[in-house]
Amino acid sequence: MNAAAGGATVLNLEAQADGAVLTADDVVVVSVGTNDGTPWNKVPVHDFHRTLMEFVVTRRARTWVVMAPPGVDESRLGAGERNNAVLSAYWGATAAVAQSASAPLIDSRALLRPLGSRAFNRDGIHLSGEGYRQLLPALAKAVSL
Repeated sequence: MNAAAGGATVLNLEAQADGAVLTADDVVVVSVGTNDGTPWNKVPVHDFHRTLMEFVVTRRARTWVVMAPPGVDESRLGAGERNNAVLSAYWGATAAVAQSASAPLIDSRALLRPLGSRAFNRDGIHLSGEGYRQLLPALAKAVSL
């Protein structure tokens, strides 16, 4: 089940999880950070880290998989949009949560780096088909552990 919602941030995780009705038998992949770092959301990195950590440690699941934000293709974004320098802080907070929770981390930024701009759709934010084809094998491996 995919409980993702466009524009959602870490602050929406609880409601999304409630809607998905998570159980202790589920494998849960959590992927946040890109929307948190937008100029219009500006979720402070400290709050992002704390909220994500609380979510992962208080919700029961068989397995947690944490996916770090992939970054963006800045060449396709306008001024005032997301940028990779800001998103790196969210990447670090996500990696720290995965390590603290002993959860597999999918480093989508590293996995997509060889594709460059081809990893992203024209909007510079969402992944392209080629980006997903690069990322999905790592996700499949992580959820099968």
